[in-house]
This record gives sequence, C-alpha cells and structure tokens, in this order.
Amino acid sequence: MSEPTNVPVVGSSTVNIRNLSIKCGNCDTYQTLSHFHRRDEDWNVYTYECENDVCDSAVTRTYLEVPVDLDEFANRDPDWRGGRIHAGAE
Repeated sequence: MSEPTNVPVVGSSTVNIRNLSIKCGNCDTYQTLSHFHRRDEDWNVYTYECENDVCDSAVTRTYLEVPVDLDEFANRDPDWRGGRIHAGAE
C-alpha cells in the first residue's frame, strides 16, 4: 500500500485564512473578514462578521486565532498592516 499524498504534517504546516470559510450559525450565510489584531506576541486574531440586516455583529461575531509562526496570510506580505514588519519582525 502506498503512502497517502497531500497529508499535512503536524508541526510543519501553515494556515492560510484565505483557504477557510467562516459560516454564521445564526443566519447560515458566510461571514466576511472585518478586523485583524494581535493577541500577545504569539497569536493573530481575525474577526469575521455577517454583512446583513439579520445578525447583530456583537452576538454573531466570530474570532479565528492563528499562531503567528503558522500564519501564512499575515506573513506573506511584510508591508501589510497585519504583516510581520508591523509586529516588530525584520
């Protein structure tokens, strides 16, 4: 039997939030990325909200936390306001 291909290796994979879909549990629509901030020095936090008149964003807001070292989206462009250069990396 051959080894499976495209199997992520724990500890060496990255996370790209562009490859994720965040769906609201209240209105069943997809949420939109609305904010980015850092929690401590080790985590990036992405905030998703519904863009409709059905949901109160204070109730249905979703937070996605990604370890800084694995965050491909934030590390892809050092000039981006959420990128490494703005977090003090060189």
